[in-house]
Amino acid sequence: MASVQEHYARHLAPHYTWMAGGAAGPRQRFTDLCRQLGLRPSQPGATALDLGAGNGSQSIPLAAAGYRVTAVDLSPELLAELTRDAGDLPVTTVVGDLRDIAVHAPRPAPEVIVCMGDTLTHLATLDDVANVIRSASAALAPGGYLLLGFRDYTTERTGNDRFIPVRSDDERILTCFLEFGTTHVTVSDIVHARSGERWQMTVSHYQKVRISPSWILAQLRAAGFTVAHQTAENGLVTIAALLSPSP
Repeated sequence: MASVQEHYARHLAPHYTWMAGGAAGPRQRFTDLCRQLGLRPSQPGATALDLGAGNGSQSIPLAAAGYRVTAVDLSPELLAELTRDAGDLPVTTVVGDLRDIAVHAPRPAPEVIVCMGDTLTHLATLDDVANVIRSASAALAPGGYLLLGFRDYTTERTGNDRFIPVRSDDERILTCFLEFGTTHVTVSDIVHARSGERWQMTVSHYQKVRISPSWILAQLRAAGFTVAHQTAENGLVTIAALLSPSP
């Protein structure tokens, strides 16, 4: 069983942008979400913190909107892609653990903290997830936004439904296989890559924690947040929560 960091370093990072259909689509969808929420810097120099930033699906739109962004991820390869695509935009990348919010939070206090995609499920336990929410509450500027994304593994897949075709083309095929436990799901990413006239298969598996939307909402309320936006599409939940201003 690989750790999350090992899984990405040895197996998934080279295919990450490809499996999402390229970088442009996810970045545009996050740009649209920010516009829908009316997110914009309150003043010059306003900051944002992107946890599990990957290749910049959130960091680059936030920087383009005027935030100074700190982007944290365990994958140097994905952060290098982010840096390349960001160009002159104000993004600082950090190879680090997203749980260390107090260490990574920029100054002044961030107006936006994001942990999107399926990043939250990569944490080891629900306690880790709850601690991230509490740490984000402590780090955010009053009235700031916490944007979360995670895949809803509440309903267990069985039989053939455990096999998920992610993406394929003439050179690569990525299939995901899920095995459900009580608290976690074991994810096997199966890559077939063409090498000349032959296909080569590589496999790596790691665990994700199972998170329910209702549990996340309860954690947000306990940490002083009010939910301003919630959607679920193809099993991927997106929540925008507003931190209550200081009295």
